[in-house]
Amino acid sequence: MAEKRGEGGGGGGGSDAGILLFAVVLIAALFSSRGNSSGLFGNSGIKFGSPSGSGSVEEEISGTSGSSGIGQPQPVTPPSPVSPPSQIGSSISATVSTQATKDNITLQAFGSTRLGYAEEYVQLSAPSSNRGKVIITGLILKNKNNESVRIGSDEFGNSIVLNPGERAIISTAPSPRGFNFKLNKCSGYLAQSKTYSPSISSFCPHISDLPQVRDLPEKCEKYLDSLPYCTTPIINFQTGIDNKCANFIGEHASYPGCINDFKNDSDFDYKEWRIYLGLSREFWDNRHEDVLLLSQSRDLIAESSY
Repeated sequence: MAEKRGEGGGGGGGSDAGILLFAVVLIAALFSSRGNSSGLFGNSGIKFGSPSGSGSVEEEISGTSGSSGIGQPQPVTPPSPVSPPSQIGSSISATVSTQATKDNITLQAFGSTRLGYAEEYVQLSAPSSNRGKVIITGLILKNKNNESVRIGSDEFGNSIVLNPGERAIISTAPSPRGFNFKLNKCSGYLAQSKTYSPSISSFCPHISDLPQVRDLPEKCEKYLDSLPYCTTPIINFQTGIDNKCANFIGEHASYPGCINDFKNDSDFDYKEWRIYLGLSREFWDNRHEDVLLLSQSRDLIAESSY
């Protein structure tokens, strides 16, 4: 019986030594796994570290593993500054163009009772109290027979506008110049060869008032003084002036020459437009008429009856 207990005790000592040896091997394996990403499980496919498997957790947080990780926070672009709203009425000035309304345009039909289509006309006026320009191109004139015609553009195709205090004479006939135009201090030259209704003033800057005249011969000065306003003289051998004087007259005594000399004057433009409907018949009745001014959408703006 004593021998049996001895055998059993010897067997237990050998088992303890085996357990101790296994523990030592396990600890050594764990320490060696710190330098090897495969760890204790070798190439089994199971890895410790970052969830993505592309680097360590520290690498993911610090952003050193590239753009696939969490990375560093991106800089935030601040929103563009918002401009403060402009004050009410700050954009209104005398240079602003507005559509015609019953408050900024008036209609007079006193010229439509004249006999003959070449003489009849109506007038639109912009009160001096207006705060801006009034666009009249595109407005519609309508008579009692429900006939209507639109107001056209200027000679360059631009919209015609009336500044405060300006007026437009709207004639039924075609334009003697072939287009609508605004009167200026040189317009008197136009009436030298053509008839306008109503007539155009025959007052222009006189050619003798030009500063260059002092450099001309005395005989030439006297001839210039004798010329009527707004006149282009016919020069021939009977005129008795030299070529220098004749060239001066040819350069300055005409509508284009006058414009070239005075176009930069602050008072060059007059406050009157001449607009033509281009008709070769009467549009307004000579006895009784209802003259209507309509917007482009045919809303009533003004009316005048006689």
